[in-house]
Amino acid sequence: MAALTISDAAKAIGLSSRSQLYRLIQDGRLDDFISWQGGKRLIEVNGLAAAVRDATQYRSNSATVVEPKASMDWDSIAATCNEWLDVETWGKPPWNAVRWATLYLSVVDAMTADEPEPDSVMPVSD
Repeated sequence: MAALTISDAAKAIGLSSRSQLYRLIQDGRLDDFISWQGGKRLIEVNGLAAAVRDATQYRSNSATVVEPKASMDWDSIAATCNEWLDVETWGKPPWNAVRWATLYLSVVDAMTADEPEPDSVMPVSD
């Protein structure tokens, strides 16, 4: 992939804002990814997601880097989530915040999973 603007690169690697990239650039942690073309600062996105993950500490409220599969196969994502979640205990919506968070994190993990993990059911508690 080519070098992109900071905003476009943030979107490309799944960040919710560009501020995290700017902070890492100012700290000199992404120097290997920066280039200048026509007076514009661009950032190479190949390997950028991994570099951001390595340079930051995960927090539950932080912007997360998600590397989606090349093509989003929602049937595969649904199948993976159904294997991970004990869907019999969920019931019908409306769901509480814990269930929505579990569902969200399961979808994000399934988007980046290479293969479903058998026998890894995640029970949901209220």
